[in-house]
Amino acid sequence: MNNAFKVIVLMAITGVFGTPIRICAAESLEHQLAIINAKGYVADNDITVARFRSLLEQLSTTFHAPKQEIADTSVKALELLKNNGIDESLLKVMEGMNQIFPGKADNQKYSQILAYYITLRNKGRSHVEAIEDLRGLIQALSEAGR
Repeated sequence: MNNAFKVIVLMAITGVFGTPIRICAAESLEHQLAIINAKGYVADNDITVARFRSLLEQLSTTFHAPKQEIADTSVKALELLKNNGIDESLLKVMEGMNQIFPGKADNQKYSQILAYYITLRNKGRSHVEAIEDLRGLIQALSEAGR
């Protein structure tokens, strides 16, 4: 079992949300994310499992990052938000990150964009406002680089 996998399993077992969540190592990465998102049991054929599978694929392609890295970073972001009193769903955060770039995010790290998102949320911006702000920033930087 690699270290990144251990991190997501440990965070899930100890309960990102303060409630212990039981995750079996045999469950797929997208299934683990669905369980964390639901804060409890999710059937392996639940629609959120398919959505997380799709999001992992899209975000991995957009940010040129391994799916495990995308998952681990997203779960850690959720924990950081919770530590600051912000209750947001994992699905909503990852959906938001998926809306920021119109195509591939050349020279952009998922963890860095997520850190900007967390900063904006910690400064009182709503989820929608933070995503809009990031989309506007990326567009402005893109136009300035032309």
